[in-house]
Amino acid sequence: MRSAPSDRAASLRLWRTTPFRLTAIYGVVFAAGIGALLGLIYLSAAGYLTRQMDEIVLGEARAMSAGRAETLPGRIVEAEAVDRRKVNYYGLFSADGVWITGNVRDMPPKLPADGRPRELVGRRFQPGARGLATQLPWGEVLVVGYDAKVLSELRHIIVESLLVSGGVILVLGLGLGAAMSLGPLQRLRDVQRASEPILDGDLSARLPVSPRGDEIDILAHISNTRLAEVERLLGEVQNVGNNVAHDLRTPLNRLRALLYRAGQGIDEGDPRRAMLEQALKEADALLSRFRAIQRIAEIDRRGRRAGFAEVDLAALLQDVAELYEPLAEDAGQTLTVALRPAPRIQADGALLFEALSNLVANAIKFTPTGGRVWLRLATMPGGPRIEVVDSGPGVPEAERDAVLQRFYRMGRDERVEGSGLGLSMVAAVIRLHEFRLSLDDAHPGLRVAIDAWPQTRSAHAAPESGPAAARARPWILGLFAAPDAVS
Repeated sequence: MRSAPSDRAASLRLWRTTPFRLTAIYGVVFAAGIGALLGLIYLSAAGYLTRQMDEIVLGEARAMSAGRAETLPGRIVEAEAVDRRKVNYYGLFSADGVWITGNVRDMPPKLPADGRPRELVGRRFQPGARGLATQLPWGEVLVVGYDAKVLSELRHIIVESLLVSGGVILVLGLGLGAAMSLGPLQRLRDVQRASEPILDGDLSARLPVSPRGDEIDILAHISNTRLAEVERLLGEVQNVGNNVAHDLRTPLNRLRALLYRAGQGIDEGDPRRAMLEQALKEADALLSRFRAIQRIAEIDRRGRRAGFAEVDLAALLQDVAELYEPLAEDAGQTLTVALRPAPRIQADGALLFEALSNLVANAIKFTPTGGRVWLRLATMPGGPRIEVVDSGPGVPEAERDAVLQRFYRMGRDERVEGSGLGLSMVAAVIRLHEFRLSLDDAHPGLRVAIDAWPQTRSAHAAPESGPAAARARPWILGLFAAPDAVS
């Protein structure tokens, strides 16, 4: 059974949910809108204040220039004295730039004496301060300026408001997004948990549908409808083969019994006896195929997973080797067993014995005289690995998936006795145990490897794929009884 992702991993993926993203985007857009609004207010206010300051400095310059020349320094000193806010700037310079009086002792840079207000630049002036320089009729230069304390304070208030409001909006938006995402995320977890039995092969399971009727419910309803149709079609397909196999076994058994009785009444030298013996062999082949079909059907009905127990793979492989070593010797081949220490596993020993028997029998059948067959047990990082390797012709890469299907036989094997059900039965056993079955090139020959540990799949990881591999899906639970190899 696949394990559901941990709550911690799920919480780390909270930001990937649609409600969270939408709320976060809306929060960012809203914060940007607030920033744009405050910026527009600041620009409008700054423009208005700048125009007001320009009017002030122009008025001060006209007032100072209207009096007599000898009274101008005194009037500047008097204006400075009454300026309690310290927002006005005054400076009187000679024609050659020598300071005469005022709180501006150096001629501001980039301030020509043309009588037009400009921004005052310098260390003593705040950003945004305005001022002008004008040439007086008697040759002296008068500088009048106005401080930008109001504008600077307004800028500070707006920036502070922007930072505070933007931060609050973002925090509230992220918090609201997280809160709004918890419900859909929990529903998705429920859908994921409900999907696990379906991935395990239980097509009768259905996804939960809430009364809300939202997009998750729409997708769940579509999936449930498709599952019901797939379950119906798959059941019909399976029942056709299983029912045919079941219904024809009794007539075939009767036919075989009649052929056997007929053969007993014919003399040894009669040519009809050879024909009857050939007919008996054909009847046995048909019965063997029907038994294989029914055996696979028993596995598909998930009837024997309760029979799992600790299995010693080394002892199991040794039993298989002892059973098939005489067959390999009769075929002029060498059966080699290489066993390394491996931990015990939870499995159905009878089923594994059946699967390994099929693999070794196939290896012996397709390996030419003088060839070799290896039966190996090794320990991988994930667990034990069983390998059956032969020096035969192997299986082309393009057909390694197909040979695991029922009744599939390669063109070169048409002359070899068999039904094309052996590897499909092996694949069924491997799926039952959640193991992994892979077919690879042995250079020369075929290497069949069984990774004897559950091959779980993460819910957000892509499934493994590739030729010559039958992945373990625990949707077949069952057992066939007799350990007969099926070709």
